[in-house]
Amino acid sequence: MKNYEQPMPVGVRLPEIEVDRRVYYQLDLDPKSSNYDLLRALCLRGVKQRGIDKLKNKQEYYDRVKMELSVLKELGFIDYILLNWDILNFCHYNEIPTGPGRGSAAGSLVLYLLKVTNVDPIKYDLFFERFVSKSRAKKTVVDGITYLDGSLLADVDNDISYDRRQEVIEYIERKHKGRTCKILTLNTLSSKLCVKECGKIVGELSEDEVNVISNHIPKQFGKVFKLDKAYEESDKFKEFADKNQKIYKIAKKLEGLNKNTGVHPSGIAISFYNIEEIMPMQKTNDGHLISAYDMNDVASLMVKFDILGLRTLSVVHDTCQQLGINIEDIDVELPEIYENFKNIEAPKGLFQIEADTNFKVCKKVAPRSLEDLSAVVAIARPGALDYLDVYADYTSSGQFQSVNEFFDDILSYTGGIPLYQEQLMKMAVKVGFTLDESEQLRRIVGKKKVDQMPAWRAKIEQKVEENNLDKEVGDVLWKVAEDSANYSFNKSHSISYAILAAITTYLKFKHPQEFFLSLLKMTKHEPDSHAEIALINQELCLFNMKLLPPDLSKSDINFNIEGRNIRFGVNSIKGVSEKTLESLVDFRKAQENNQNKYDIFLTSKQCGLNIGVLSGLIQGGMMDSFCESIGDIPNRCRLVLESQAFNILTEREKRNVIQLGEKQNYDVLNTIHSAIKDNLIADDGKPIMKQSRFETFKNKYSSYRKIYDKNKNHLKFANWFFERKYLGYSHSTQIKDVFENCGDMYNSLQLKSVPDNDRVKFVGVVTDCISRTSRAGNKYMRVEIQDDFGKVNFMLANNRRSASLDNYLNNGGKKPKEEQIVFIYGSKGEDIIFGEKITILDEKIYTKLSEIK
Repeated sequence: MKNYEQPMPVGVRLPEIEVDRRVYYQLDLDPKSSNYDLLRALCLRGVKQRGIDKLKNKQEYYDRVKMELSVLKELGFIDYILLNWDILNFCHYNEIPTGPGRGSAAGSLVLYLLKVTNVDPIKYDLFFERFVSKSRAKKTVVDGITYLDGSLLADVDNDISYDRRQEVIEYIERKHKGRTCKILTLNTLSSKLCVKECGKIVGELSEDEVNVISNHIPKQFGKVFKLDKAYEESDKFKEFADKNQKIYKIAKKLEGLNKNTGVHPSGIAISFYNIEEIMPMQKTNDGHLISAYDMNDVASLMVKFDILGLRTLSVVHDTCQQLGINIEDIDVELPEIYENFKNIEAPKGLFQIEADTNFKVCKKVAPRSLEDLSAVVAIARPGALDYLDVYADYTSSGQFQSVNEFFDDILSYTGGIPLYQEQLMKMAVKVGFTLDESEQLRRIVGKKKVDQMPAWRAKIEQKVEENNLDKEVGDVLWKVAEDSANYSFNKSHSISYAILAAITTYLKFKHPQEFFLSLLKMTKHEPDSHAEIALINQELCLFNMKLLPPDLSKSDINFNIEGRNIRFGVNSIKGVSEKTLESLVDFRKAQENNQNKYDIFLTSKQCGLNIGVLSGLIQGGMMDSFCESIGDIPNRCRLVLESQAFNILTEREKRNVIQLGEKQNYDVLNTIHSAIKDNLIADDGKPIMKQSRFETFKNKYSSYRKIYDKNKNHLKFANWFFERKYLGYSHSTQIKDVFENCGDMYNSLQLKSVPDNDRVKFVGVVTDCISRTSRAGNKYMRVEIQDDFGKVNFMLANNRRSASLDNYLNNGGKKPKEEQIVFIYGSKGEDIIFGEKITILDEKIYTKLSEIK
């Protein structure tokens, strides 16, 4: 630690702002002007750029911005706001896409005028006090220097285009050299984990037994109870703990201890001082500096910024670039956007909608406006989900549930549910509190600060009495404050994300081809790019489009539009690395002159493609024009075998095999066979291949031959398997057609139109499988299965009527594993198939000799 002449005060000293002189000149400001004057001038410019000076209610905006500037100045937040503006200004100047807003910052008009956010807080009835509360912020002034309480500093979270986020991080690191770092996170041991691990180690219980026990630990609003509370609330858990006190006591001692460390996915901290002067540092595996303190301690020393890379922004930006339109020109309140939600079946790529829970909420609510879409974002969370039916009834009938007519004007537009934190604040204001006081009420009750809650209840009673209101009004306000703390959401965040959801909906359904192309191009940034390609491909048929297979003469390096369809890009074929890509480009150019498969084999070698990549290209279907076919099925397995055999040959042998090409119908295997059988002579007057050399050749060739012999009897399956392996999807066949011998089956798309309770057959690939015991004590197994068009859930269970799971296991059935292919039969439910039969299919495609052994 550096020794200072005076002790450094506890608190955050904001980094100094360095602004290009040109900005001052553009604003007609003296470069020596105060930062407050700079911020005020930027706001005035924003008023004109946003067209606020032409609005009828412009005075409302003027009054609001004056108030916000005054509060920011009083609290010492001016420099913090300018730091955020500087980062976003860099993004705008360099055309790096940014989001409309995130979190409570969207409630600030100042940030809207600075283009840090793109949400008009007055239009959407958002509150600055939800972002910055005078009563909450604390500052200390020492020798004219302001220090802020970092834990109470307002948060401005920024969404940045995923593929350009690193540019923003590098800008921050250059601008604040030696004063920035990533932020450490600490992950702790949860109550469930402690009970499960202690149960297995201390009590020597099985995995199934500890799963049953941990399921007795309740959750409320998505949060798992701590062990003490679980003991109080769950009779079954209490019974277990009393019988197994050693397990319970050890679990309690471990609960909450640090489990491991991580790196905050989007956080970056900036200090006024050089970092090493104020805290210890460490390095991540990739060499980046990270704080040795966790994010809570970092907040007391440095200012924290959230710079989140959002793939959706990259997709939206790329789609708009293809169309030649500006994202800001999309009217998010267009009725046509919300028409798409009436019978929506294609959620992929729709921001805040595509996740399973969100999609179910969206389908049930069928939002008809941006406000409804904002409600979908707010409801699709633990706690708030309990009110889904109430809100859905409201959107379909228009009738809301009144909690008290005094508050109807505030709660009616969310069906009578206090869905947003801002609604509670408005209710408090209507009773007589200021907005700042209403934010205090929200935080104290929401954070369950029991020592302060009685005083606030008394304040409410006093306000009700002062304003001659019915006593019930105060009771309702207090009850709403207590109850909604567990589920109400920040409307500033909800409306911001609803705007982005509306933009993606507009682009997807108005310009589906360009939108899907952008989604496909972004898959390279996904952890499992091929899984994403498969999900996207499943929806293309709903838009009368196809994902055409890779083709050497038609494919570009990346995905590209071809007619009404999209052509697969060669850089997304599995095994094609950045290093291989250049060779593949050369190969693609050279192959235009290839007349036969020998030309292909030679050209790939000359361009530096190894045999593994060439095999992948063949198996993916890129060279079907050179394949023999059995019926209408390309025999790619044999072409791969030929390429492997050709690769084993010496240069002399290759030369002579090529010369015999036309005579031997360009068949490598037949040519080698003839060379041995007929003792064919090479161009040097000697046998092409002597018997002794043939034995050496066979030693290398035999392993490839064994794999081929195993696969050749399942060509349709092999093609489906390898297409899925190398491309992520199959373009030549469906899995249900591969296993047509199992009888008439539905694919997942067809299943949607099958009436509930009908018996159905289905085949697909296992993507997840869990075994659990229900709270009623019944064992069940839930399997998620995917085919070429989507996924279905299958459940095999024991219950009062049957013991299907026990019957399956007792007859030698095993729990399916991921990537296994299963056949299922059962009764169709609303979103699940209730199982009567499941069979793990033993057909297998071999890719290496060790699998055969």
